[in-house]
Amino acid sequence: MKKISKDFKYGNNLILGHDVIIEEDVQVGDNVKLGHRATLKSGTIIGDNTIFDDHCISTGACYIGNNVNIRTGAIISKATIIEDYAFIGPGVITNHTKNVNHGRKDKIKEIQLLTYVGYGSVLGSQASILAGVTIAPLSIVGGGTVVVKNITEEGVYVGFPASKKMALPEEYYMELPKNAGCMYLKQEILNHLKKYMPALLLPEI
Repeated sequence: MKKISKDFKYGNNLILGHDVIIEEDVQVGDNVKLGHRATLKSGTIIGDNTIFDDHCISTGACYIGNNVNIRTGAIISKATIIEDYAFIGPGVITNHTKNVNHGRKDKIKEIQLLTYVGYGSVLGSQASILAGVTIAPLSIVGGGTVVVKNITEEGVYVGFPASKKMALPEEYYMELPKNAGCMYLKQEILNHLKKYMPALLLPEI
């Protein structure tokens, strides 16, 4: 059974699977597909021509661009920005909290950080992206890889922690727009995230 907020904003040709959950203050663009049991929590924004597949979850306050393909069971956390033409494999997890202070708020200050996935990147199945990490455009992150620090140049990255294995294969190259790597570091987008997460540490732009 679908549960969709009355203020849900969507474009043309929306496809909805079974049992979709959409909370308040969510918007998606044209030609978006939301798979069976997909969940979009408050503050999620999705651009045009994007697939958010079966059992995928947005935990809210995130920005997903155009022509993005997010596969089964991926979890997109708050404070995540994904640029255009990125591929997010099944079971991928992004994160936004650096210091979990559950039950210890008097001892530990929770730190919330922006996680950024660059244009045309490919994140393999069950890759884990830690809070505050930026992934450069045209990066390929292998399945099961744990990314603990910024990936600053294109290439193929694998392992725990992620390390560069090889240069980007020629067939994976695509022409980049001039603003790739920062195309959604816009003040209005950052303000939107900050509205939901006042403690979020944002980069200077």
